[in-house]
Amino acid sequence: MYQRPEDLELFIRVARDLFQAKTLPEAGRQLAAKVFQRLDQPSDDGKRNSARYPACDLLASTLAPLLDDTSGLGDAARAIRILEPAIGWQRRTTGLNGSTDYVEKHVHGMICGPGGMESRYDVQLGFSLLAPHTRYPDHHHPPEEAYVLLTAGEFRQRDGDWFDPGIGGGLHNTRNSMHAMRSGTTPLLALWCLLV
Repeated sequence: MYQRPEDLELFIRVARDLFQAKTLPEAGRQLAAKVFQRLDQPSDDGKRNSARYPACDLLASTLAPLLDDTSGLGDAARAIRILEPAIGWQRRTTGLNGSTDYVEKHVHGMICGPGGMESRYDVQLGFSLLAPHTRYPDHHHPPEEAYVLLTAGEFRQRDGDWFDPGIGGGLHNTRNSMHAMRSGTTPLLALWCLLV
């Protein structure tokens, strides 16, 4: 029988708190509450994504400025650093309006979800990492999702203007709505969760 590792349990607790911050839209907090309610029940099929991608090499330097932070952002950074060897990595290779080099300059760390450290199919909890000056493509998907930013970055929803929720802030994407993100002069690191 699967028993969730303590380091993963710690990350889930830290992420749960970040996704309930008042800096997130109410709809994002409500979605996250449902995601973490499902995560109260550990589940894993043992299928791991084993490939690593070039953008994975950015993780240590992106986390470094956060490691001494005494807030929940620092707790998240330290937890990700510990989990890094067991994270299931993936990346997007389709979409519209992405940087010409975005495929090599981004990666998603799946912590709970298909191919992740806890491989399951009812929820997804992980993070996106974009190299500096990278525009992630416009895309949409059936599940709604919520984000919490650990670093600076900008997002766009539907045909709206680009906006920065602020470090520790977040956003909510409704089902099937077009959205995108981009980094500035520093890498973008953002946690996300989806209810599948």
